Amino acid sequence: MSVLLMFLVLRGLGEAGARAAGSSAELDQLQQHLQAIEQRQHDQGPPLTLDTALEEALAKNPELIVLRQQFEAARQRPGQERFLDAPSLEAQIWQWPVNTLNPLNTNIYMIMFNQDLPGRGKRALRVALAEKDVELASNEIAVRARDVIGRIKRAYADLFVSRKAIDIHLATVALLRQLAEASAVRYETGRVSQQDVLKAVLEVSKLHDDLVMLDERAQTGQAQLNALLDRAPDAAIGALGVPYERVVLPASEELQRLALERQPELRSAELRIEQADAALAVAARDYKPDFFVGGGYMLMPRDRDAWIATVGMTWPAAPWSRGRLEARKAEATAEIEAARARKRALENQIRLAVQEAYIRVKTAEQRAALLRSTVVPQSEQTFEVSRVAYGTDRVDFLALLDNQRALLDAQLGYYRALSDFEQAVADLERAVGVDIPLAVVPEEAR
Repeated sequence: MSVLLMFLVLRGLGEAGARAAGSSAELDQLQQHLQAIEQRQHDQGPPLTLDTALEEALAKNPELIVLRQQFEAARQRPGQERFLDAPSLEAQIWQWPVNTLNPLNTNIYMIMFNQDLPGRGKRALRVALAEKDVELASNEIAVRARDVIGRIKRAYADLFVSRKAIDIHLATVALLRQLAEASAVRYETGRVSQQDVLKAVLEVSKLHDDLVMLDERAQTGQAQLNALLDRAPDAAIGALGVPYERVVLPASEELQRLALERQPELRSAELRIEQADAALAVAARDYKPDFFVGGGYMLMPRDRDAWIATVGMTWPAAPWSRGRLEARKAEATAEIEAARARKRALENQIRLAVQEAYIRVKTAEQRAALLRSTVVPQSEQTFEVSRVAYGTDRVDFLALLDNQRALLDAQLGYYRALSDFEQAVADLERAVGVDIPLAVVPEEAR
């Protein structure tokens, strides 16, 4: 597009009037080409606040729904361990003569009923072990929920800054169009060189290229946010809430302490230690014998019938089986040490994650305040002064364009700093495991 514009503008340089009309016509053509982006920017669905997005995600996010279903399945396991194994019923025929195939010619028929009885306390220990699985499944929902909340906040902030950048670029295109038209008129009177007209058109073309990339980023961000909300990827999302400057209140040391107390992932590590302890208790109890009982009825057609009763017990300490129990106990003991080591490693990772996110939050907080209070106002003032000076031929057009670029960068930088702050806060809350108290910067200071 920029090559076409340059060609058409150069072709229109035959005379001053034609030059002015030609450059203006090409800018009109470019403006029409940008209308699709502008229309998509404003033709959106119903507004979506961050709180609404979070509520919708927690209720409908597919990952959370899967975990909730897995939790419901895990809840059924402890109940299974409370009951005995199914009994067995068997029938036997004794003293079946080898010279006949008729079972009625045998002397003894037996019907037996057998039931295994776990040793004292074994069922309770197995129930406790299964309950740890339930607690882990429940805690995994909390872990994933914090992750989904963080991803929603990051996607929401990224989509907002992409849309805001498009708005700023579109406003800048309109401003550059005015400058281009003014430079064309001034060139017609011989007050400026042809370079001013071409530079204005080239600058608009560069902004057009930026807008195409920003539009792609906005559409991608919208699709990602829709996926987290379990919507169709191309579902329309309306106006977003405008982020505002805030300040993190707690110090890093306080947040690290809070993370060690409230972080769901750390709670999962603690539950895995408890689970390993429960598994060790089950392995230790396996040294105790199990029992089995049975009863039945013996039918003897040629003699008197009789009742049958059996009782028995296992011998876990048998020399040929004891090694298996000792290996299982050693495995459970090693798993406890591994779980404790994982918890210590996770504590270090959490402290580091909190510190890194805290640094990013403070950096974004300071950048936003600096851009709002100093850089943006100074850039606006510099640009206005240079625009007035250009009208009186005291500043050349290249200097005016440089000041315009500086203003554009400052405006974009401010909203990117706000987006960086929101994303850093989301990462900080993900590391801590709970929402972080924030103080709103007073409106008069913004």
